[in-house]
Amino acid sequence: MSNKIMLIINPCAGRKKGKKKSGSVAELFKQHGFDCTLFLTEKRNDATSFVIQHGKEYDLIACMGGDGTLNEVINGIIKANLDLPLGYIPAGSTNDFARSMHLSKNIKKAVAIITKGDTTRIDVGLFNDRYFGYVSSFGLFTKTSYRTSQKIKNIFGGKLSYFMHGATELFNIRTEHMFIETGTRTYEDNYLFGAVTNSTSLGGVLKYDPEQVDMNDGLLEILLVRKPKNPAELFSLLKSVLSKNFTQDSNIIFDRSDRFTIHPASRSDWSLDGEFAYSTGSCEIRCLKERISFIIPETNN
Repeated sequence: MSNKIMLIINPCAGRKKGKKKSGSVAELFKQHGFDCTLFLTEKRNDATSFVIQHGKEYDLIACMGGDGTLNEVINGIIKANLDLPLGYIPAGSTNDFARSMHLSKNIKKAVAIITKGDTTRIDVGLFNDRYFGYVSSFGLFTKTSYRTSQKIKNIFGGKLSYFMHGATELFNIRTEHMFIETGTRTYEDNYLFGAVTNSTSLGGVLKYDPEQVDMNDGLLEILLVRKPKNPAELFSLLKSVLSKNFTQDSNIIFDRSDRFTIHPASRSDWSLDGEFAYSTGSCEIRCLKERISFIIPETNN
């Protein structure tokens, strides 16, 4: 593997783990024989700008932060039309993408994976003109990730903070009326929650069966949840979620396609990889097959 590395760190992610460890992470790469240049983000979209401006000067890119930081780096790589290996040190509150890719939160192990691991091609989602690594979602809990302050996330941890803030939405619960085209099927109803994903984990809570998700098959999965009408339907819904079986509940739709066109009845808020992505009307979501070269643990391990 080439050894000139661009290291982007979000110093605020995960109890400010990035700020505390930025120097030592760069030093770890140097100990592995890498010529490492460190970039620290200060505001939103810094990581994207760094990659667009400087990415072509390096042999590979690594980032340390949460899923939002990774999202920005992915956007930078594609917008700059780069095809460099991408490594990820998960330091956020939930790290859904890292969980799906079996990456370690231990910094030394994560650096070792980036310096010694294998690469694989993975799919990327395109939401209108913005890219996402693992999820675009609307409805219940969608606002939670980008409305929950970084301070709260750092104090309570990702899952608990999302539950705390998401629970408040239950008192003012509403559905989103959506008409959805997949190319082969159409769906129309009032949905409590919807997500188009390329991941086995959402919010650290909702899990897909790994047998149902292939992150480089050119397809994205869609999960649509109708609002339960009574306690019995709510119990059935929770049972399906906990068992990862989304095909037996009448209030859950699970499907996959390489393209989705979604028409909301009214203005709808979206989240991409946990970051706000406001949409004013119909949106198109497409799968870009094997668009990113991602560094994973050695396959023989």
